[in-house]
Formats: sequence, structure tokens, C-alpha cells
Amino acid sequence: MKNTNPHWTFYAEVLSRSLKDIEIVCTASPDSSEFIFLREEMSDIVVEAREALSALESHLRSVDPSTSKTERSPTRH
Repeated sequence: MKNTNPHWTFYAEVLSRSLKDIEIVCTASPDSSEFIFLREEMSDIVVEAREALSALESHLRSVDPSTSKTERSPTRH
């Protein structure tokens, strides 16, 4: 029987692609076609990145149940 859940590497690829797209928008000239296209798609890109990150976090929690959201302290900048 085949597993219907995507492998964790799928989510890593989605997250990587999303971050690359965000980097392009941040570095591209505002009048370039890349900037215009990706800027229009940014809300979908961010949603995909969040979903992928959430799936990766869930996978990590299933591999190491000792890690939980309540144990993490907030990031300070």
C-alpha cells in the first residue's frame, strides 16, 4: 500500500522554492517582469511557505516527540 502523505523532502523543496521567490522579489528591479509577476503571486507564495513549514514542523515532532511548541522560547531580535 502506498503512503498518501508526501515525503518531508517535498515540503523542504516547496519551502526552498518559496524562499527563493521571496529573495528574487527583494532583489529584483521594481520594473522587471520577475518582480511584477512574483509580487502579484506573493500572497500565494507565502501561504505555500507557511504550509510547508508547518508540515515540516509536524514531521519533526513525529520523529522526536520530546520537542513540542510549548518548549520553544520566542525568538528575540
